[in-house]
Amino acid sequence: MFNDSPLPYWSRRFPPSLRPGLRLLLFFLSVGILKKSGSTTSRKLASHGFGASMAAMSSFPPQRYHYFLVLDFEATCDKPQLHPQEIIEFPILKLNGRTMEIESTFHMYVQPVVHPQLTPFCTELTGIIQGMVDGQPSLQQVLERVDEWMAKEGLLDPSVKSIFVTCGDWDLKVMLPGQCQYLGLPVADYFKQWINLKKLQIRVFYLKFRREGKSIVKRGDFLFA
Repeated sequence: MFNDSPLPYWSRRFPPSLRPGLRLLLFFLSVGILKKSGSTTSRKLASHGFGASMAAMSSFPPQRYHYFLVLDFEATCDKPQLHPQEIIEFPILKLNGRTMEIESTFHMYVQPVVHPQLTPFCTELTGIIQGMVDGQPSLQQVLERVDEWMAKEGLLDPSVKSIFVTCGDWDLKVMLPGQCQYLGLPVADYFKQWINLKKLQIRVFYLKFRREGKSIVKRGDFLFA
């Protein structure tokens, strides 16, 4: 089962916040929930510890997107919640949808300005300490760097199809547009569409439940941790 599949060894080089999204994305690609070409990717995933999932794979149509951009923000937080929250870590992982290779990463910490001092709760939750954000670029500066990175990676070419991938809608539906509105910053068009892997997770469980019924509930087989 997917819960038992280890993450590929190369994923350990990337921020921990990206690993859940990467794990889900690789699984959905492997079983064809997100369409892709089959044979090369099957071998690639199998070589990285997904052999059990690969055994049942067949050939799939060509992938719609050339690149998946896995994104997962970390933001200021506390109990009760801070307002406004501010992004403090901005990581993006560029995954080739045809070769399954990680081609590039973007990673920057961001200096919060409204609540510049991280709370103990925030550090415990995110693993980010004060020294990691002090003196870092502002969100406006980081967004400029993102745009430069997107251009450098060829992702702004109209003939290249790419899409952001998130574990939930919070990152690009709530957090980024909310902070940009607060600061009076524009939101680039490429941030306005994304794949929510949690919705795909629900879809997979629903289809599995329709096929296998109550037996999967009795087994506690929910596909994902």
